[in-house]
Amino acid sequence: MTATAIRALARNYGDNLRGRIWLGLVIAAAEVLIFGAFAWKAQNEVLRAGWLIILAGVGWMTWRIVSKRPGRLPPAEASPKALIEFHRAELERQRTNFTWVVVTTAPVFAGMVVVLIGLHLQRPNISLANALPVVLLAIAWWFAAIPMQRRQAKRLAEQIAEMDDLAGR
Repeated sequence: MTATAIRALARNYGDNLRGRIWLGLVIAAAEVLIFGAFAWKAQNEVLRAGWLIILAGVGWMTWRIVSKRPGRLPPAEASPKALIEFHRAELERQRTNFTWVVVTTAPVFAGMVVVLIGLHLQRPNISLANALPVVLLAIAWWFAAIPMQRRQAKRLAEQIAEMDDLAGR
């Protein structure tokens, strides 16, 4: 592979990653507005605490995701080996595991539990079955997140192995 091709590969990967991070920031901003309004208008303190925990969780998730933003490409005169090492290091930085996903999302799910408790306190005569859609969506999210994280980890491992092959390791 030529230096130009490796540079293009690393640049495209970084651009794609930056685009996904920007999308995540837009979604996080919308969530802050929505959950902030919910917290402002909460009917009891437990409900307000739940919405604020979710807001803190959104901030935590955003920070964790933005911390994985790609670095700057090496200068134009960089050798193919330097470009390969740079791209490999960027791929390594993107590696996550299931624990990373749990630590990143736990505050939001904890806030959801507090919100459900607050809603129940607000209207104790309503059946807990009303919380079932939220619980089922949370379970569905986890069942989707597990294979997605595994697929991403496998794809990154393949890309890192490709960079190792290019570097002659």
